[in-house]
Amino acid sequence: AIGLKLHEDWGTTPAAIDSCLQFADQYDIAVAIHTDTLNEAGFVADSISAIGGRTIHTYHSEGAGGGHAPDIITVCSEPNVLPSSTNPTRPYTINTVDEHLDMLMVCHHLDKAIPEDVAFAESRIRGETIAAEDILHDIGAISMVSSDSQAMGRVGEVIIRTFQTADKMKRQRGSLPEDDGTGADNFRVRRYLAKVTINPAAIAHGIA
Repeated sequence: AIGLKLHEDWGTTPAAIDSCLQFADQYDIAVAIHTDTLNEAGFVADSISAIGGRTIHTYHSEGAGGGHAPDIITVCSEPNVLPSSTNPTRPYTINTVDEHLDMLMVCHHLDKAIPEDVAFAESRIRGETIAAEDILHDIGAISMVSSDSQAMGRVGEVIIRTFQTADKMKRQRGSLPEDDGTGADNFRVRRYLAKVTINPAAIAHGIA
């Protein structure tokens, strides 16, 4: 198994996306992408166009960890996209936005005294899309939870954050239709278990 990562720090331009996916198709390997937060090389529609219906794993599909602001979350509607969340946004709770603003300022060496730095951080940390991420996980539209490195990653919390999201959704939304009348939450348990096992390993990265 092998994978390539497209990252905005080195340029996720439409040309880079297309070249990487051409190489991946030729050698049958996986590609993950962290898109262009500042939309310098294009907007989310431009990235989707460059992907061109080919299979790709979108990191930070909600956007708090990076990616086209403010609408990277729309990639979850694409049939060829394998979307994931990084675990610090899981689940959305009372302190999530404040915690992420501080986290982002530290990991990108930003200064709260500089208005442009604060504006950049606030463009990525959006309570509305983080809250929507909960629902998208519960209906299966976002299929994986992972850990990034350093600030946006807590590798020891991937599983607990995933099932905290499941618990919150059970309390907020009740049983899934597939579990109605069973007296159990087996379908929801399997859905969330797949987000940290078979979906990232076997499906997204080909480690069967």
